[in-house]
Amino acid sequence: VFREQETAMALLRGRQHSPLVNWVLLATVCSLSLRLLSSAFAAPVFQVGRLNNHHGHFTVSDAKVKSLSLNWRSSAGHASAALILAGTAVTALFSTAFRSPKPGCRRAAEPRTRRHGWGDDVVFHQAQVKSNVEAADGLRLISIEAPPVVATPFAKAGQFVQAKPSADAKPSFYAISSPPGSEGPLEFLIKEAENNAWLTGTKNGDTVQLSPAMGRGFDLACESWTSADVNQVGLFATGSGVAPIRAAIESGALAGKVCRLYFGARTQECLAYADRFDDWKQRGVEVVPVISKGSDNWTGRRGYVQQVLKEDEERGEGFVLPSRHGALLCGQKEMVQAVRSVYAELGVPEDRTLLNF
Repeated sequence: VFREQETAMALLRGRQHSPLVNWVLLATVCSLSLRLLSSAFAAPVFQVGRLNNHHGHFTVSDAKVKSLSLNWRSSAGHASAALILAGTAVTALFSTAFRSPKPGCRRAAEPRTRRHGWGDDVVFHQAQVKSNVEAADGLRLISIEAPPVVATPFAKAGQFVQAKPSADAKPSFYAISSPPGSEGPLEFLIKEAENNAWLTGTKNGDTVQLSPAMGRGFDLACESWTSADVNQVGLFATGSGVAPIRAAIESGALAGKVCRLYFGARTQECLAYADRFDDWKQRGVEVVPVISKGSDNWTGRRGYVQQVLKEDEERGEGFVLPSRHGALLCGQKEMVQAVRSVYAELGVPEDRTLLNF
């Protein structure tokens, strides 16, 4: 239907059709009417180029296409309006009578949870803080006793939970630091910051709201790793980003592989889990702590993890065999990009450098 009566209805009115054709046209208009009306809210302008029928076709150039309208003064306008209303009523009746709710959708009468994360409906559950201790300068190691509905989905290192202090608060995302399958509370390594103060300031017995464990985690069984039969792994973490790396190491998922961890922090006092380094070495993981600032008595590596990786490879002290090498990374975006850039120069494809988010 076009302005200035360049309409399909005008064309059809000027021709004589058999009753059967008229019924076909009526059914077509009825089925299209609701679709046009419902689409009007999303796209106010319609372009119609051609209307085909059994006897021929009618074409209008794009330049002449205008917004959908009706000439209410004409008989065609009245007939069109009646057809649209009839089509709307018939379609609505059939939709109400026969449409069933889509799988996974709730009925309107049921209460809906708030929508969080990447579009999924997230249900939160009460959990209790069991301990909150200092893990390093500016970092807290917090243990939380979570109900099975929260802990059971935790099956892969790198997964996380959404957490918030109360039902009406906005949630934050925290990677689980304890290994999957371990007994006892879930552990989290949390940076002390204003937006985390509600959690880093908790004490034994306080309650928090947690979602079930979620996320893909570090997918060591992905196609890029299995096809290359990865047997050596570079681990990269900065600050609290070591939390899911710890979970990967202590889960046993890296057993049998040659691993090296480049762990960056601002100072020596900011290195979390320093008391676990010896245990990680026993598990086959070489630990290379790197600090960007610090006292003169530090005898370890200085700078940034991506720089140290590149230095090791250039000096022949690296261990990267590109055809069999993979990596796990967690930390600042700039670090991740820089490490991937070094790997690209060494011939390790990006799809073998895995993130937990």
